[in-house]
Amino acid sequence: MAIQLVRDQLVNSIINVDKLANASVSFAKLLSSDIETNLASSASASKIATAAAIKTYVDAQVPDTFQGGDGITIDASGDPDVIAVDLATNPGLQFTSSKLDLKLKSESGGSLTKDTNGLYIADNAIANAKLANSTISGKALGANLDSLSAGDGISMTAYNGSAAVSNLTVDLDGATLAKGGSGLKVADAGIGTGQLGNSAVTIPKVAFAPQLDQLTIQASTVAYNLSTEVASGWEAGVCVYRNGLLLKQVNSSPSDLDEYAISSSGGNTTVTFGGQPASADYYVVRYWA
Repeated sequence: MAIQLVRDQLVNSIINVDKLANASVSFAKLLSSDIETNLASSASASKIATAAAIKTYVDAQVPDTFQGGDGITIDASGDPDVIAVDLATNPGLQFTSSKLDLKLKSESGGSLTKDTNGLYIADNAIANAKLANSTISGKALGANLDSLSAGDGISMTAYNGSAAVSNLTVDLDGATLAKGGSGLKVADAGIGTGQLGNSAVTIPKVAFAPQLDQLTIQASTVAYNLSTEVASGWEAGVCVYRNGLLLKQVNSSPSDLDEYAISSSGGNTTVTFGGQPASADYYVVRYWA
């Protein structure tokens, strides 16, 4: 005989989770206060959401439809929709093994290359035909220049641009000019008689001039130094005058007051008389020095 219990015979809270069989409680048995019907306004972690509330919430989060933007196309003819890259006519991109890839054209005259590091121009890949300006002074890039050779007064190895030339130099004819680290110059003592034209040397250019010395006669003195030394070989130009009369020059050992000799030593040029000049007489010496 089955035992039947009525509500008033059960003690409050006597039935716990251990007394309930699996799937024994239907949705209708749940308290309405424990059911969430609007997730958007006041969702509670301690409540059970209805299927309708969940659907309404999810539908609100997902756009109704997708639209393709720049470079994107959507094919809605199937299920699901297919989103793809929209390639232009004559595109620079392509699909390789279903992956977007850069499209490179290979042609003569040079092209781009790519590897795992990206795009690059390979060595020697660009030909002259690919350049807007491929010549210099009418010569194609990479071609040799017209051969350059030395003319009169210059010497060098022939040059056409294919290799450096560093032996360009000036050829010297004679010893008038000299080359040095600072450039070309007139050589020391390089100007000789042959390099001078007639009337080429003016008075300011010469390092000598006519000289005039008046001798101060002293007692017991027959030798007198001139104010300027006379260059060797110019002794014959030394003229001594006594009271306006020219005396006689001898090579050595003058014999009397009418004779004199010229000698140079230690930077001095000396006039030596053959006797003691009289202080009453007037002596002058004309010479070049």
